Amino acid sequence: MAKKRIIIIGGGFGGVKCAGTLRKHLRSGDAEVILFNKENHLVLSPLLADAVGSSLNIMDVIVPLRQLLPDVECRTEEVLNVDLANNEIEFESYDGHPRRMHYDHVVVACGNISNLNVVPGMADHAFPLKTVGDAAVLRTHVLQQLEKAEVCGDEARRRWFLSFIVVGGGYSGVEAAGEINDLVRGSLRFFKNLRAEDVTVTLIHSRDQLLPEIGEKLREFAREKNGRGGRHDPTQLPRATRHGRRRRPQLRIYPGWHHRVHHRQHHRADDRSHADPEARARAPHRS
Repeated sequence: MAKKRIIIIGGGFGGVKCAGTLRKHLRSGDAEVILFNKENHLVLSPLLADAVGSSLNIMDVIVPLRQLLPDVECRTEEVLNVDLANNEIEFESYDGHPRRMHYDHVVVACGNISNLNVVPGMADHAFPLKTVGDAAVLRTHVLQQLEKAEVCGDEARRRWFLSFIVVGGGYSGVEAAGEINDLVRGSLRFFKNLRAEDVTVTLIHSRDQLLPEIGEKLREFAREKNGRGGRHDPTQLPRATRHGRRRRPQLRIYPGWHHRVHHRQHHRADDRSHADPEARARAPHRS
């Protein structure tokens, strides 16, 4: 009996669990299991926010796939197409040329991508939080904002440097907002010219409550725990710009970690500085 070939596309939680389970229950002589994933590691995505806030080291939120799946063939070539009619996948090989591989069974577990086009300008001006690289870039950006604020002589612009927005009130968004807030406020003691009251972290969410996946008591606890010094107002996020975000209606910004609700659906956990006060003064008011 010929050995069956099982191809799994995607090295996230679903793909890795599937590969491990198949390898556990199938003898090596009966089937070969091949996993395609662009990275050679599994990203522990619930811990990415901790890496942003330096609660965890970047290397602590990834696990090498070959270490995790020693009896599975792991390949980092990108899958371009699945030909269901011919039981073949097309992938980009190491030399950049497309190649094909036959399979007996295929598992598509490549997950989803963040739709940054939901908010105009978000793709160009926001920071995603899906990969280890995203976490490193975001943490670097936050620390660079602290450095710029330290040497900035203009008080309004200093507050702008120390203002951050997170879009999305699910697990990732809430934790990212809390970690950024803790990172910035915990770093203030190392700077001579920065004050705690100049720091603002704003969470924008499309629903009336944060963390809609959990119960009401836990949601309220999270809101109270993280809502020190803030307020909760309805607003919209129609556009993200190079200077930050445009919003309506105009809302006052209070120091502290706080929660705002907008009425459009945005499934996103991004961070960006508030709009430049000089740019806001030049821009026409939008109702």
